[in-house]
Amino acid sequence: RVSELENILETAADGILVLDGDGRIESINASGEALFNRRLSELQGSPFKALFANESQPVVQQYLSNLAETGISGIMNQGQEVLGHKAKGGMIPLFLTLGKIGETDRICAVLRDLSSWKKSEEELVKARRSAETASEQKSQFLSRMSHEIREPLNAIIGFSDVMIDERFGPINNYRYKGYLKDINRSGIHVLDLVNDLLDISKIEAGKLELSYEAVDLNQLAAETVALLQPQANEKRIIIRTSLSRAVPKVVADARSIRQIILNLVSNAIKHSPRNSQVIVSTIFEENGEVGLRIRDTGRGMTEAELARALEPFSQLGDDRMERGGGSGLGLPLTKALVEANRAYFELESEPGEGTIAHIQFPSQRVLAD
Repeated sequence: RVSELENILETAADGILVLDGDGRIESINASGEALFNRRLSELQGSPFKALFANESQPVVQQYLSNLAETGISGIMNQGQEVLGHKAKGGMIPLFLTLGKIGETDRICAVLRDLSSWKKSEEELVKARRSAETASEQKSQFLSRMSHEIREPLNAIIGFSDVMIDERFGPINNYRYKGYLKDINRSGIHVLDLVNDLLDISKIEAGKLELSYEAVDLNQLAAETVALLQPQANEKRIIIRTSLSRAVPKVVADARSIRQIILNLVSNAIKHSPRNSQVIVSTIFEENGEVGLRIRDTGRGMTEAELARALEPFSQLGDDRMERGGGSGLGLPLTKALVEANRAYFELESEPGEGTIAHIQFPSQRVLAD
């Protein structure tokens, strides 16, 4: 039986040592010898703490002292991270665990090599720092570029508005009027794209300024529906509302919530066929959460299309209806804004059944009446 146990210890990946009551090495297994690149004949009888770097020796000595105590400090044995000292120089990160052997004063020491863990940890830290630096640089670039782009864009939009209205004289060629409308529409589209890019970069960098207050979700939904009614009328789409009077106010940023509803309702109108309907509803759940739903009667999406719809700059083609010329940032930006308000966003859809956008405010964000 003793021979069996010795063989097991020899095959263990961790270094295992037996110390006497004075903290001197009695035995060490093969993995322990490999850790320090020393044989048992070299180590036997030498102080255990001598295996460690100068800065780790006080930690090891204190650990040995604590183990000899019978109080709480002797019972609470969580192990220690220490630096081992190799025979031919160099340090090795180790996790040390000590334990008494039976009723004797002898001690078992188990040493685990943390080199691979430390290397992975360092790589993760470097990768995170690199990602944070890249994100910061991207945010700074977008911020600078947005200011450079907005000035000429505002001039293009402003002057095209003046020319479309013929404020300084008539434009006799109808083709020029059509071109001016295209210029105006394109300028507004690019400006919206710049603003969306800027908002996403701010959210990613955690720099989006939100002003939390008590927000009446029903009121914002009703106002947004009224604002988008002309857009719905052009496609002969009816917007129905089912706003529960039981819904209390939620803690959120009113401006971004308005933008969320605007994006979702506008998107629902764009992807619904003519002579259909869009339904906007609110609900106060039994668990204290508040839900907002925007449902359209479009063609719906598969699971793969749902995943792609939430990726920036991704657009879904539709052979059965006119494809909207959006930037592909609407849904990703909406999801990011919802999460910035500490709420949850989910899309539910099936081909041929339309799509439902779910926004759920947790009970912690709901104000009791």
